[in-house]
Amino acid sequence: MYGRITRAFKVLISVAAVAGILTGCISSSSTLTDAPEKLEKSISNGKSLIPDITRDTLTLPDKELASVDESLKTPAKSTVSNKTEEKEDVIGGSLIDPAKYVPDPSARIKIVLDPGHGGVHSGAVCDGLREQDLNLKVAILCRNYLITHYSDVAVFLTRSTDRELNETLKIDLEERANVAEFANADALISLHFNASENHDANGAIVYVSKRDNVNEESGMLGDAILKRLEDLGIENHSISIRDSNDLFDTSGNPYDYYAINRHCAAKDIPGIIVEHAYIDSPIDRGFIDSEEGLAAIAEADALGIAAHFELTLY
Repeated sequence: MYGRITRAFKVLISVAAVAGILTGCISSSSTLTDAPEKLEKSISNGKSLIPDITRDTLTLPDKELASVDESLKTPAKSTVSNKTEEKEDVIGGSLIDPAKYVPDPSARIKIVLDPGHGGVHSGAVCDGLREQDLNLKVAILCRNYLITHYSDVAVFLTRSTDRELNETLKIDLEERANVAEFANADALISLHFNASENHDANGAIVYVSKRDNVNEESGMLGDAILKRLEDLGIENHSISIRDSNDLFDTSGNPYDYYAINRHCAAKDIPGIIVEHAYIDSPIDRGFIDSEEGLAAIAEADALGIAAHFELTLY
């Protein structure tokens, strides 16, 4: 199936390439909205926010967490009664229904998928496509692929709807790292799409932290994902590090430019930013303009994650 999808999208590339120059694009990509901010704790009404990762909400610590609805509980491995002929549909090799999935905090590997932007924090926009929507679709598809194909992974989302984690951008970005810390995650993968000012760029790139405690692990994870995206026909621009322009440590060395990289590294969590493709590129649009294309990208992400963490198939 993966090979058929790959071949189909190589055909779509050539179709998209003759579509001409895209119009109506706003190149407000994540590289422009993830601007540096001060390193400080997230505060709302004077109280630290605690992310409730099973319900896609942020709950203040002095409030009781709402009990998980019965409808959200993960189905048992077998619910077929000897007295009935009812059968469960097997999804991707498991009995997990993604619509009722609740991550297991005791799983061997815990991943946080972060659909970049959302709500009041807009990403790139081009010809009716909004980056914040694409990020969310890919994150949910990637989560669903992982949990239905691999038995030893728990996957958390920083958001599951089109919303911000905080209206203040610098707090919003730190909250995403807080979710990873709260989940005791092995990695946070922030999913994005790119745009360029002249609408003439294409391809995928992964940004990682320069910090020694996470740099090597982040680079290997990013490489694993990039290789699968390259298999689809998306140009691989490799791993990159970007320094802050105005944030420096006590020795005068610049911090990481991107808040996700910076905050995750401070929590000893590999946090990477995956820029899958350019939504304003005639070349890359062949991978983005259809649900099948987004599903192929999400599957590539999942396969890269599975390879890096050596996940176990059902």
